[in-house]
Amino acid sequence: MALLQWSDELSVGIDIIDKQHMILVRAINLLAMAIEKNSERELLAAIFETLADYTVTHFAYEEELFDHFGYPESIEHKKGHQALLDKVTALKERFDAGEDNLGPQVLKFLVDWLTKHILGTDKRYAPFILEAMEQQRKKMS
Repeated sequence: MALLQWSDELSVGIDIIDKQHMILVRAINLLAMAIEKNSERELLAAIFETLADYTVTHFAYEEELFDHFGYPESIEHKKGHQALLDKVTALKERFDAGEDNLGPQVLKFLVDWLTKHILGTDKRYAPFILEAMEQQRKKMS
């Protein structure tokens, strides 16, 4: 059973963002499965690294949208992104240093953060970005 289930409640209504969020959900679930199966440390490290890298890619895309459309709350949202990246970096450093039993803590943090982030700040920017995209589409028509 997946640790985190995608649902319509998590959708922000922007197709590419929803697809990126789905990938993050799948990556978290893959990490959970690897931890549950007591996978080798190298596999856990690779999954964790991929998850961290994709998170950076996703945040960069969101931030590009904010900058392009002039999202007024972008500074605060970007601070939230940086806080997550800082936490993930710190957890990865602990993992790389050989700290055992870090998996459950990492998973709880990622699930809690992703769910709260999507349902909170991401849901807040979605109407602004959707409206800006629609306005841009109308101008180009």
